[in-house]
Amino acid sequence: MRVLWFTNTSSCYSNGTANCYNGGGWISSLEREMWKRPDVDMAVCFYFSGIDRPKKEVQDKTTYYLLPRPKKSWKYAVKTIFEAPERSTWEHEKLAIPALVDVVNDFRPDVIQVFGSENIYGLVAKHVSVPVVLHIQGILTTCLNAFLPPFMSWRMFLWQDVSVRRLLHRFSDRIAWRRNSVTERRMIRSVQHYMGHSVWDRRVTHLLNPQARYYSCGEILRECFYDPACERRLPVRPVFVTTISSQHYKGLDLVLKTAQALHNVREDFEWLVFGDVNPKLTERVFHVKHSDVNVRLMGVATAEQIKAALLSATAYVHPSYIDNASNSLCEAQLLGVTSVATYVGGIPSVVEDGVTGFLVPANDPFQMACLMNFLSEHAERNVAMGKVARDVAMRRHDKSAIVERVMEIYAEMLSKPEK
Repeated sequence: MRVLWFTNTSSCYSNGTANCYNGGGWISSLEREMWKRPDVDMAVCFYFSGIDRPKKEVQDKTTYYLLPRPKKSWKYAVKTIFEAPERSTWEHEKLAIPALVDVVNDFRPDVIQVFGSENIYGLVAKHVSVPVVLHIQGILTTCLNAFLPPFMSWRMFLWQDVSVRRLLHRFSDRIAWRRNSVTERRMIRSVQHYMGHSVWDRRVTHLLNPQARYYSCGEILRECFYDPACERRLPVRPVFVTTISSQHYKGLDLVLKTAQALHNVREDFEWLVFGDVNPKLTERVFHVKHSDVNVRLMGVATAEQIKAALLSATAYVHPSYIDNASNSLCEAQLLGVTSVATYVGGIPSVVEDGVTGFLVPANDPFQMACLMNFLSEHAERNVAMGKVARDVAMRRHDKSAIVERVMEIYAEMLSKPEK
């Protein structure tokens, strides 16, 4: 079977330089497992910086298609600013799709899998006869709805500093989010096959495209988190770990408010926050400085560094306002770490409240602080919940079972005509 993937990351492709960004690691993990299948010929296509023309390269057992991002004239950029998002998304499609179709025609796949709806790749389904399945990672439309936390306005977000360059970047970012959300809804109406791993993404997909076929399928996590020799050790002084990215809907404000609430009842804790977060606007809006409430911003870290922190943590804390079944949270579960997470999106599909962790409503810092304090004071319950979480996560993220499921989905897509 010839399988073509469109991805937001370069997956296993190597150009001889280190990549400090660790997102999307589960895609490369799945690709490595797919190499073990003698009945699969793999190709992966993605946008790649630093090139001005398409590039095709074979590495290991995969054919990689590297594409430059579509060149946009100043006239196109101006139209994007002033046009309605609905019109802009059609212009974007006309600009980007021909290169994607060229890749399909060159590789001649039996099946196409698109990872995520964040990019325009999924619209290729309208232009080719090959069956396309979209793997839901997150859904932009729901993220845009929760983009800013309570008490933060778009005016605050856009005008947070006096730098003209950064103001234009944020303004462009907002326009892109609006346009891409419209593109996503068009994409979901066009694609007829979906893979997902939570009740939430099944429901949202069904709402946007009731006629689509949905297939449940787990995700393979980064290799180091499967290590059976890992041993969790609870710290004497409570330590909490969070991994988030820079978007405000990931909940940095909830981290600060929860840390403040916890700091009011105990000061002997530390909260390690990994990721490319910038706290300046959040601290100014909510009047809490991270250094005053025992929060340490650790920056972007490797999988091994995060793993080491988790193995000596009291709990993993997930503060997002919207999310699918977060892989960062699932990695913590694989290590047997109990979690405290917001009851949003697909998170209830991976955290069973009171069994593998605790769930709290979004923007409830007091209940979150209470449960973090509970886990720090009840070591036996904490360890027991963590062991259950690990057992459940090991089954959910079983590599062999996931590869078999992916192949089953491909076969079913080929056996059933499009609706």
